[in-house]
Amino acid sequence: MTARLSLLFLALSLAPLAANAHPHVFIDAGLELSYANGDLRQVQVEWAYDAFYSLLIIEDLGLDPDGDGVLTSEEMRQLQGFDADWEPGFDGRLFLTAQGQPVAMGPGRDFTARYQDGQLISTHIRTLEEPLKGDIPLMIQVYDPEYYVQFSMPSAPVITGRALCRMERQTGDPAAAAKAYDAAVEAALADDGSAEAEMLAVDIGNVGADQVQITCEAEG
Repeated sequence: MTARLSLLFLALSLAPLAANAHPHVFIDAGLELSYANGDLRQVQVEWAYDAFYSLLIIEDLGLDPDGDGVLTSEEMRQLQGFDADWEPGFDGRLFLTAQGQPVAMGPGRDFTARYQDGQLISTHIRTLEEPLKGDIPLMIQVYDPEYYVQFSMPSAPVITGRALCRMERQTGDPAAAAKAYDAAVEAALADDGSAEAEMLAVDIGNVGADQVQITCEAEG
């Protein structure tokens, strides 16, 4: 595994390596919520990586050597699953909450990837461990608690298999996340005078995260 790919997996599933240098990766997340028989069953997740980080990964994989932005069929085959190496129990940076409780989901599956207009775009599916009744209000957030990756949801989720749903979107505040991160690092250093800022792992939770509230009317 190359150095930058190792950093990618650290960015997605482990604690950050360097303090006061966040975020390192920017990802626009797109979601598609799939309902069946009135219940939410799964969420398809799309991650669009920023152009600079996309280029680093493409280079580390040895793809697109002519730099024309077009991958051959063999290169596309090599690209598949480039970000699928999740640590056991990794939350996928997708958080669903219903009636104040987290909604349990299985690990990511059915990973696909493409290289489009200079960006790496990957998709995967998260299946709910138990179907969620569609008329229960749902809160969705996508964020990295360690703030190594800055996630955003530029578009509202797509809903399939369910009608009469309304969404309330709230855009997060990256400045608040950065401030919370700096405060957490400062507190950790104060607590442990021998700690080195570059090696600290801190958790800022969902500070500054985008969020969507979904409410669907009862069917039948």
